[in-house]
Order: sequence, then C-alpha cells, then structure tokens
Amino acid sequence: MKVGCSLIDGLWGTKEQSGGGLVVQKGALMRIIVLSNNPWSNNNSFGNTFSNLFQGMPDIKIANIYCKHGIPQNHIVDHHFQITEKMLIKNYLARKNLSGREIFQDCNAERLEHKERIIVDYARKKRWMIFFWLREIIWAFGRWKSPELISFITRFNPDIIFKPLYSSVYMSKIALFVKGYTRKPMVCYATDDVYTWHQFSLSPLYWIDRLIKRKFIRDVVKQCEMLYVISDAQKEEYGKCFGKPCKILTKGAEFDRPLYKSCLNDPLKFVFTGNVSAGRWKSLALIGDSLEKINKNGIRAILYIFTETPFSKKMLHRLQSRSIRVMNPVPAREIQSIHADADVLVHVESFSLKDRLVVRHSFSTKLVDYFHAARCVFAVAPPDVASMCYLLKNDSAVVATSEHDVIIQLRHIIENPKVVHQYARKAWSCGKKNHLIKNIQKCLREDLNNLVMKE
Repeated sequence: MKVGCSLIDGLWGTKEQSGGGLVVQKGALMRIIVLSNNPWSNNNSFGNTFSNLFQGMPDIKIANIYCKHGIPQNHIVDHHFQITEKMLIKNYLARKNLSGREIFQDCNAERLEHKERIIVDYARKKRWMIFFWLREIIWAFGRWKSPELISFITRFNPDIIFKPLYSSVYMSKIALFVKGYTRKPMVCYATDDVYTWHQFSLSPLYWIDRLIKRKFIRDVVKQCEMLYVISDAQKEEYGKCFGKPCKILTKGAEFDRPLYKSCLNDPLKFVFTGNVSAGRWKSLALIGDSLEKINKNGIRAILYIFTETPFSKKMLHRLQSRSIRVMNPVPAREIQSIHADADVLVHVESFSLKDRLVVRHSFSTKLVDYFHAARCVFAVAPPDVASMCYLLKNDSAVVATSEHDVIIQLRHIIENPKVVHQYARKAWSCGKKNHLIKNIQKCLREDLNNLVMKE
C-alpha cells in the first residue's frame, strides 16, 4: 500500500510497504533525514564532507534539520529546516514568532546581524565554558518541538536518520526526539572524540560538562543501528566503549587522472587550507619560524594560509612573518585551483598535550583533497594522532613528528625538488588506493539499503 497523501507523494516522493515492512524496490526513493549543527554548505567542513559522500548517489532524497544561523549552499539536499537560538529566544518572548521554519530557495534562513556576528566570533575565539552552557540553557527552555518541525518530519517521512555525533546536549535531544517520533533506523557518524575521558583540562567545569554530554551521547549511540567512525583508532576504541561494531567512513574523490606539476614555483609555494583551531596555528607558526631561518639569505619558500577560522590577536601576532601570508577566506569552489597552484600542501596538528588528545581520533578530510590534487604533502604532527598514523602507514607525505624535525624536513623538501615530485605521486597513489568515491558510496549505499530492508 502507498504511504502518505497525494500532496506528500507529489512533493516528497513515494515508497511502498509489504507485509508491514518497508521494501526498497527498484526505482524507489530512499529518504534520509540528516541532523546537523551547521547548515549544509559546501563552504563548511560538515557540508563539504556530506556533499562529497552523497553527491551523485542515485535514488536518494535528503532533508536536513540544522541548528545554527546561515544559509544552506549545496545541490544535494531537497528540503531544509532551521532552528536557531535566536529563533528560540524570540519564540520564548512571543509565541507568534516561529521557533523553527523550513528554508526555501528564496533564502529565508535566519542570519546574524553585524553586531551579532561580532559576538559569535568572539565566543568562537575564546571558547569559554559559559558560552556553551548559555547555548544549552536556551535550548533547554526553548520550544523547539514545534508543530512546524513535526510537520516537516511527517511530510518527509524518512527511511533513515543520519546523525553526525556532536558533543552538545541539544543535538542529542533532537536526535532522540526524531528517532522516537519516526521509529526509523538511525546512523551515527563520529569524526572527533566526543565521548572518552582521554582529554586534558584542569577545570572541574570541563569535566562536569563532559560527564553530562557523555550521558546523552551514550543514549544516542544506544538508539542507533550503525556507527561510522573516521579512523582505525576510533574504530577500535568506540567499538569497546559502545559494544557495537563500527565502520570507517571518509571522503572520497574520483582519481581518474593525476594532474602532476612539472614546473615548481620560485619561491616554493607551501599552502595550508583548513581549520587552524585546536592549536594548529601553533604548528603553522612553527613552520613559519623555520622558513624564516631557511629564507635568511633569500626567499626560497613561502607558506600561504587559507582558513575560515577567526584569528585572535595572539594568533595573528605569531603568524606575522615575511615567510607567511595569511590570506582572506575563499569559497569552496576556489580551493581546487588554490591546491593546483601549490607546490606543497600542508597538514598540521598541535604538539601540546591538550590539543593532541582532542584530535587523536581525527582524520582530516582535507587530506583526501590534498591527495586528489596530486601534490606533495608536508605533515607536521605528533606520531600518535590518527591522521599522522595514516600518513606514516601509507608513506603518503613528508612528515615531521617533532618540533625539531620541522626545519630538517623543510630543508629536505626545499633543497631536493625530486622529493616534491616523488611525494606528489605517492599522495595520488594513496588516494586512488583508499579513497575512490565510487567504492565509498557503494559501501555506504549497501549499508543504508540493508538497514531499510531490516525494518
């Protein structure tokens, strides 16, 4: 029998049931509802990764419920629903104000005014616990379970819920609500360590906060039918923590034909694109300091930094150097050409204990973009973080695993152009071997199909 009314069938697609269970038939649409903090934009990490995973995948329809300001920018998602703290506050003050709404092509999304953006950027730089708790309080008292949200979920009628695993209580509550309301299979995807105690902080408030968030994360994972992770280390540890098997899921690319660079820039062009938080800016400053020494008698190499991360005065001060260029943020569509113009693409993590523990499970999605660019990768990070373990295992980058190694490896690259060409080939080979998008999407689609068939 057909599910839903003619309006739903016309706008949102159809599916069929047999014997009380859903059967995905040839030509039928699979509906996936994705719950995210950020809007699904190709210019942020979440949107870039999820567009990569689902782009071109046939016979799927995606809706996205997101919980921050901003406009979705993608060609993947069919329907968006936005809830923000600003909406919740307005609704709390007057019920006539909606606490959430569907976002259409006329860009009626909630955006921040100039003064509001200054406040948000300040909070992002400082990352004080009070800011995070204030947000949780707004969500705790906000009326986000609105008729509009329920109508959106009902009309979309998802087959699967897909939930990135965040360390926020309100996102966990939303996931549990959607799961309970729809009674559909839920898939979780962890890309950072949001659960274990293997972190460092001297603040008792930090540990109280993590204790509370762990409880809700555990509740969400218990309710999910499948757990994806980002690295081997996370697969092993989360498998033990939650008592369920995990699968690794990363970005991919086509890797049809490498566009190797025959002529190098003079001076050599090192390029970093990505997030400079979690202490990464300190490693970039370390590269800049080393380049200053190498460039003492003439500019031989320059580091270009492209990032959306707001800079503090301290960060900018450390990155001021004739060997470093801090560039203006650029849209995602320009990143590929920036990579193509580079001689060496830079990946960094921090050497401080606190930052190392934050990223120890993380595999940077930009590494796949680096591999696809067919450029030499220079990586600066401790040897025990997941991204560096991967690069060392696959011999796909020139690596500096200590602060002392940075200037040694930089000299090795700058004085030996053959190394640049050699590791460009190794990077491409690693990407083609491990990150072919058609293989990744095939496994993902099979997993999702199996979940729906079990219903």
